Amino acid sequence: MSAFGKPGRAIARFIRVMPIVLVAISHPVAVHASDLADRAIKLFMENKPKEAAPMLEMAANESGADEKLALYLGIAYQQLGRWDDAISAFRKGLGSSFQYRHLYLFNIANSFFAQGRNSFALEYYDQAIAARSDYAPGYLNRANAKMRLGDHTGAIADYTRYLGLDPLSAQASEIRKLLDLLGTKLADAERQKAEEKARALAEEQAKQAMLDEVTRSLLQAAESTTNLSAGSGDAQGYDADLSLDE
Repeated sequence: MSAFGKPGRAIARFIRVMPIVLVAISHPVAVHASDLADRAIKLFMENKPKEAAPMLEMAANESGADEKLALYLGIAYQQLGRWDDAISAFRKGLGSSFQYRHLYLFNIANSFFAQGRNSFALEYYDQAIAARSDYAPGYLNRANAKMRLGDHTGAIADYTRYLGLDPLSAQASEIRKLLDLLGTKLADAERQKAEEKARALAEEQAKQAMLDEVTRSLLQAAESTTNLSAGSGDAQGYDADLSLDE
């Protein structure tokens, strides 16, 4: 089966519905902040990103602001579809982050992924995983980015690692189905590659055999021509009395 057969179409359908993890903190804890920050966080937790964003921006700029505020701000921008603003907020917060560095990197990657800028997304997923190698969502979303870039072997490794870190994931059964499809697709591709290699080898051997046959025929013709002229005794000799004086 070719790469564009049934497994390929099924994989494409799966990837289109594969969710991307945008919200990095499901249960934020209280931060030591000003009244402004408290109100901003309250709006954020009430799922009011439009109202929360401007207040979070001001609170994040306060002296001694908690490092999570810039993270909340970026997530609010994500919820509003303001991807470039989200990236700017995450990058600004990344400079002073310690505990949540992997989440800043992860959400920068998510914002690039949402825009279809997959190479940039992959770069930041790599950094997020380097910052915290046991962060399961990093492997899930990096696998999604690799799928978009056509790196199926790399995606299989990341999906497998994700399941190892989070075996009870709500997406586990669908990911396993995807892995089965990818396995079939890769096996088909390897079989097709082997068949094409064998066919090319057979064609090359046939060409060589034809070349050898033509070469033998030409050699035989050359030997036959040589045998007809050698030692025949028919050569005309010159008269020793031939003179140019006449």
